[in-house]
Amino acid sequence: MAIPNQLLICSGIKVLIIILTIVVLILVDPAYVTAYISINYEIVLIYIFSALTLLYCIVTIILYFLLSKRGNETPLTNTAFTEVILATAGIMGWLIVIGIGGNISQRTILETGEKFGWIGALAGINVGCFLGIFAIFALNIVNEKILAPNRRRYEKAYPQYSR
Repeated sequence: MAIPNQLLICSGIKVLIIILTIVVLILVDPAYVTAYISINYEIVLIYIFSALTLLYCIVTIILYFLLSKRGNETPLTNTAFTEVILATAGIMGWLIVIGIGGNISQRTILETGEKFGWIGALAGINVGCFLGIFAIFALNIVNEKILAPNRRRYEKAYPQYSR
C-alpha cells in the first residue's frame, strides 16, 4: 500500500491544521469570552470556520487513506481540483478569522485582547498551511495535465476527414 507523496505531505499538514484549530477553539472559551464582550457574529464566525475546517480535514484524511489503498498509480486530478477549491475556501475563512482576532484584540481589555491576538496568530499559521496544500495540488495539476510530455494535444479537436 503505497501512498502518493502529495497525500502523505498534505495529511501531515492537515493534522497540524486540526491541532491549531482545536487550540483556537480552546482560546474562544465561551465562559471567558462572554464575560468581557457580548456574543456577536464575530465569535460565531470563528466557531463556524473552525467546525468546517475540522470537518474538511478529518474527511479528507479518511479520503486519502481510501485512495492510498488503490496504489501509487491512482490519478489524483479530481482530488487535486477539489483540494485547490477547498484550500482556497479555507484561506478565505481563516483570513477573516485573522481580521476578527486583530479587531477584537485592539478594542478590548488586555486579557481578552491577548487571547484574540493569539487566535489571529494561529489563524495566520492555518492560512500558511492552507497555502501549502493549495500549492502542492496546484503543482500536481500543472505537472500532470499541462506540462505532461505524453499528452496528445488537439488530437480529437481536429479529426481527419476523408472524402
